Amino acid sequence: MARKIIGSGEWGVGSGSDFGASSPTPHSLLPTPLLGIAFFVLALACRFLNTPYAFDGSKSRIAPVDELYHWKRMAYSAAHFPHVLELDRDRGVSGAFCPWPPLYDVVGGGAARLLGGITSNEVLRRIVWFPPILFALFTGIAVLILARRSGILVATITGIALATSPFLVTASWIGSIDHHFLEPVLTFAIIGATCLAIGAVTRREKIRAGILLGIAITAAMFVQTALLIAAALAFAVLFFATDGLAATCGFSIAAIAVMIYRLTRPPGFPDSQWFLGWTHATLFATAAIACAIIAAQRSVGDPPAGPPPARRRVLALLVGALIAITIPTVRASLFTGSHFLGGDRWLRTIQEFQPLWRARGDDLLSDAAGLSGGAILVWFLAIRAIKTRDSVRLTIAIFAIAYFALTITSRRFWIVAIPLLALAGAMYVPLIARKRLAILAALVIALPPPLQFAGWLMTPQSIPPNQQQWIRATSFIRTLPPGRVLGPWSMGHAIDVEGNHPVIVDNFGTMPDAATFERAQQALLSNDEPALARYCDATNVRYLILEQPRFGIASANAILGARQAAAGTWWWRVWRGERPKLFRLIWSEPELRIYQRSWR
Repeated sequence: MARKIIGSGEWGVGSGSDFGASSPTPHSLLPTPLLGIAFFVLALACRFLNTPYAFDGSKSRIAPVDELYHWKRMAYSAAHFPHVLELDRDRGVSGAFCPWPPLYDVVGGGAARLLGGITSNEVLRRIVWFPPILFALFTGIAVLILARRSGILVATITGIALATSPFLVTASWIGSIDHHFLEPVLTFAIIGATCLAIGAVTRREKIRAGILLGIAITAAMFVQTALLIAAALAFAVLFFATDGLAATCGFSIAAIAVMIYRLTRPPGFPDSQWFLGWTHATLFATAAIACAIIAAQRSVGDPPAGPPPARRRVLALLVGALIAITIPTVRASLFTGSHFLGGDRWLRTIQEFQPLWRARGDDLLSDAAGLSGGAILVWFLAIRAIKTRDSVRLTIAIFAIAYFALTITSRRFWIVAIPLLALAGAMYVPLIARKRLAILAALVIALPPPLQFAGWLMTPQSIPPNQQQWIRATSFIRTLPPGRVLGPWSMGHAIDVEGNHPVIVDNFGTMPDAATFERAQQALLSNDEPALARYCDATNVRYLILEQPRFGIASANAILGARQAAAGTWWWRVWRGERPKLFRLIWSEPELRIYQRSWR
């Protein structure tokens, strides 16, 4: 592959026409459209396999967690397009903002409206089809691009993983309307734009790649702010691998877009790491400034007496970092936001944020198989890319290794790590000289996803017992007179959307208002009934939901970092038989009870 060395000490850069492989021959280009269509059909078919489970009669069935609040927001946008539900009066003590950016919900609601969805249930019947169709389109397009850029073999291996990995299928089949299925799509878009920027030679190519990068990062931020990690990896690659022009354009576009969004938010909109706003705009602006310093130096050349490029890059990094850390709110948000990667007490109580090694037995084996042979081959790809100064392959390896490391510490990231590791492994297969080893490497990437998916399908689908109980509870709550509810945060969206009652805490946890969330946990751990009743009166809580205290009290203690003895709480005593005086039991099951505040 032809390479161009950009300056002393920089990576080798391809001609810009490939993704780490020689240009395809006319013969290899012929089947690529059919290959893309074939994998689109395969991906769509896999995501339609839950059709018998996805509908309960004429009603669409979705998980009673984050999917419910996406439905609520999309229904709102369908009725009030192009607006999105931001300040929700049914959440918190007197209303709370939603920490999710608006793009996914407002586009989903608008599309449902175009398709004839007017009522909430009509919107739901339409939006449940969006994840399988969109992810299947992504799979087909990714295979098509890879086939043209890197060859049929790389495209086929990657396409099998994208189409059949059970971790990706279940996150994007019918009814999986949580926004997580878009994270691989947007990450691949950022990687693609980054690779184009690396391969750009002329000024026009660099600006075009920068514009595409800006669009990809902006779209990612307006769907899921956690994709800031992918944007940071793109910055690191482009800062050290290019002259900075494309990165300057891309991060400037993202910074301007986020600034405009933040300036147009309503009064009281939170300024924290969880909400798209000034912290993200500042980070993108400082990234653009750092890259602009490099681009400016390149534009005027390197005088003989001038410092070497490495020193200029260090200077540019220092300037950008100093700008960011001198702003107190940004500094505080960065520190608190780093807890997303570990250290947040509330997040540690959530299963998806547990380290990979916490799984046991079959679960651990399933998780390891889900990562496939790409988790091994990515290291060989990185070594080969460094030796051959192949920037494109090294970029893919860096993204895959970074998300692999994040997945080890938190399973939250495997939805991005799995396709990245498959791509990285597939990119290494054509580099293996020995045919038998190449075939074996291809098989350890391509075989585990469909085999694992087939095994998953052999297990009948069913609603988890705790969620079945939530559904029965919310059906009862829907019949109650109006009143705010204090209950387990994990049931918050179910009570709000399905139960049609406002809640104090919900599945957003500490994100909207950490103080409100922690006060609610403290109230639940009250030692005496009057203290809990006073909290309910002050926050207009009419209904109290208590779950089995052995788990619930342990969870509240973990969230607060407290060591409240379970036996000392009113929660424990009333569950064990103490007769309540200020609350009246109105609904009960073995693991869940609903009380009503008794008014004199």
